[in-house]
Amino acid sequence: MDKEKKHFLSVAERAARASGEYLRKEMSSDIRVIQQLDRDVKLEADYQSESLIIKALKQESAFSILTEERGIINAPNPVENSDYEWIVDPLDGSLNFSRNIPLCCVSIALWKDEKPCLGVVFDFNRNQVFSGIVNEGVWLNGKPVETSNAKVKAEAVLATGFPVSTNFTENALHNFVEDVMAYKKVRLLGSAALSLAYVACGKVDIYKENDIKIWDVAAGLALVKSAGGDISYKGDLDSHVFDVSGASSISLL
Repeated sequence: MDKEKKHFLSVAERAARASGEYLRKEMSSDIRVIQQLDRDVKLEADYQSESLIIKALKQESAFSILTEERGIINAPNPVENSDYEWIVDPLDGSLNFSRNIPLCCVSIALWKDEKPCLGVVFDFNRNQVFSGIVNEGVWLNGKPVETSNAKVKAEAVLATGFPVSTNFTENALHNFVEDVMAYKKVRLLGSAALSLAYVACGKVDIYKENDIKIWDVAAGLALVKSAGGDISYKGDLDSHVFDVSGASSISLL
């Protein structure tokens, strides 16, 4: 295994655990809502979790960091480290978290040249750490896992969702229904990162979502690719909005 990537995977795992332990305690206390958005919420826990992660990553690396709450935090030596970037979602599934629905997680990825290298998704409610290095493998709490064997849509479980920027026009919804009808079952977990982690370990077979922010899916895409699955993403780098899919087989995309 690449020693450098193994080191940075360990860095991401420790940062995710520190943040997740904080969030687990917060979930059992009074949750402070900072802002009510049209289709989402901003929580004090989002910002505190992100601060813990940023501190941990800065102590162990000199890469730039793209975060949900603070945007881009430039590397101290951009010439030397410009190829690498941490991508952080400190609390994916904030609305679930605010309602004590235990489908939320911490998501940390390392990308190079706009491609995933490694990812960590920590489901702090179940104490499950999904971690993976591209071309090396995926582990759930240290034990190897892999994608399902599903190759036919009619036998596959699809995880998807409706992000904040979803187009709810009649035509868009019609196209959505036409697409999901091809699959055996559809699941909406309210956490893109957790959905992709479930693809990586075979709990579901495919995840698809349009107009979603890159920090929601960066670690999950790394996990699926690390598990030998197929991923697809395209979008606007400036706004960080992408159309994304990850599956056990390219025939499901």
